Amino acid sequence: MSNHKPRVSIGLPVYNGERFLKEALESILSQTFNDFELIISDNASTDATQEICMLYGASDQRIRYYRNAQNHGAAYNYRRVFELSTGEYFKWAAADDVCEPEYLACCVEALDADSTIAVAHTKTRFIDEQRRPLDITDPGWDLRSADAAERLRYVMFSGHWVNIIFGLIRAKTLTRTRLVGSYPGGDYRVLGELALLGKFVELPHYFFLRRFHRDASSQHTDSLEWTVAFYSGTSHHLSMPTWQRTLDNFITIMRSRLRPRLKLSLLVSLLRRMHWQQVQFLRELKLAAMYFVRHFTSPSSSQPKS
Repeated sequence: MSNHKPRVSIGLPVYNGERFLKEALESILSQTFNDFELIISDNASTDATQEICMLYGASDQRIRYYRNAQNHGAAYNYRRVFELSTGEYFKWAAADDVCEPEYLACCVEALDADSTIAVAHTKTRFIDEQRRPLDITDPGWDLRSADAAERLRYVMFSGHWVNIIFGLIRAKTLTRTRLVGSYPGGDYRVLGELALLGKFVELPHYFFLRRFHRDASSQHTDSLEWTVAFYSGTSHHLSMPTWQRTLDNFITIMRSRLRPRLKLSLLVSLLRRMHWQQVQFLRELKLAAMYFVRHFTSPSSSQPKS
């Protein structure tokens, strides 16, 4: 067995992804930069995901396939693939998106050229189920400012597509974060911490294709129950995403090495954002109250869980 450590690790967390998985895998394995490992963590899929992964794994030694005994949710699986990685650089991949062949080479070159960059990504083109282009604009995440507080403030106030989460990240930098939180929007937590540690560079090429389809998580943001189940693995998990993201922002600010004046400025910005989101905060408090009433008044709540 070779002791060679690849320069790049690609982590692909998946659950019931058979529909577009082959196309996603082909796009990764066709990269012009090929010094990488592909780590797949299957969240106990019930479709043909396992068969597809094992078929590709048998034909390409760069692939390592793992299967969880049960569905622990997307956030767990995102953390899992990074924990299993060994490369200098790391990239998350989705089972329904596509990367053009030059994607990795382009991002590796950017990270190699500038040590102040934490994440390198390319521009995004949105596609449908048949890979036809969609007329969707993306403000992007090109955060090249040398001011770490400014970069974090951008993340705190952002609410658009987080395609940058699929960029190429310095693994050593990523180890200094708490990774993805187990709640809807938990990817903003790791982005906030990464923003304090380095720049985000969005390269001008459209080498990343983000797919929209009926089963994509981006199509269920109006259903809190569905989204909670997606991130945590169960719809019975209490989730207050607006509160949780705010708390994580607070923790990120207070743990940072920023000067006290900058921390205070960011905390004021956080309070301003809370004021703008007061309707969401109140809604989540009501949902939490209903959750506790159902949980503690249910006849089965005192029975041991299997």
